[in-house]
Amino acid sequence: MKFLVIGDIEEAEYLNALLNIDLKSYPFMVLTGDIAGLPTGWKIGRARALEDKNFIPPNKDPKEYYQELLEPNVEKLRKIDNILKKINRYLKVFAVYGNTDFKSVVERAKPTSFDVIHNKLVEINGFYLAGYNGHPMYPWEIENPLKKDIFGYTYEETALELNSFKEENIYHDLKSLTESYPNDRIIIVTHTPPYRILDKVKPELIEWARKSYGEKSKDGNVGSTGLRNFILEYKPILSLFGHIHESVGIEKVDGTTCVNAGKFDENKEIVEIRLERKEVKAKFISV
Repeated sequence: MKFLVIGDIEEAEYLNALLNIDLKSYPFMVLTGDIAGLPTGWKIGRARALEDKNFIPPNKDPKEYYQELLEPNVEKLRKIDNILKKINRYLKVFAVYGNTDFKSVVERAKPTSFDVIHNKLVEINGFYLAGYNGHPMYPWEIENPLKKDIFGYTYEETALELNSFKEENIYHDLKSLTESYPNDRIIIVTHTPPYRILDKVKPELIEWARKSYGEKSKDGNVGSTGLRNFILEYKPILSLFGHIHESVGIEKVDGTTCVNAGKFDENKEIVEIRLERKEVKAKFISV
């Protein structure tokens, strides 16, 4: 069996390049999240983290301004949905949402061209896809869930908006989904990388990583410890993810092939996975 994996999508229009390849030869395609993401998301996240109230114009209602900022994301997701509907003629598309696939954006865009597999197990051609949205919650979100951010949302509400999760939840949820199935038939699809597996940010962001996640990220590793623990314990055949673009690559970890699909940008690189018996062959291809 072979299938395709696409990382964080930079521009909707880049997806049209997929129509130039023989899509009929692939039964399905996987999106690893940050489908609707734009640089606006980084600006919003930074302003939230720094509690920068000057980010909001004085004449604007904070919540209305927040929704206004997300309008380009809504339009991007609608464009992607329309392109993927053309791709649906040839193959099925499964996806997880990332931290910039804001819940309010998804609710407004209402995409129908892909199946979101968050906390679900999907059987296809004898293999099982188990998906999980988002990235780990920041410590301050866990410690102060009712504190409000600069837009007037509680940290608890923000965590839901950004598809954030607690480490113990991703571990136990993936365990519950997959423990009744053979590990060599399990494919894990997440947005976040596992901790210390293709999850290191570029040097200029290490200080941000440390401030965000504490000492565990002092070397720039920002992946999920819960996901790492699950992978090392249950050894699924594949772990697919994105999120940290600068750590794109393929790495074998204790029997599991881990793939950071990176970013789908102007280079139009995607990942082709081939599963032959119990062997995994993964490579990047240009479309």
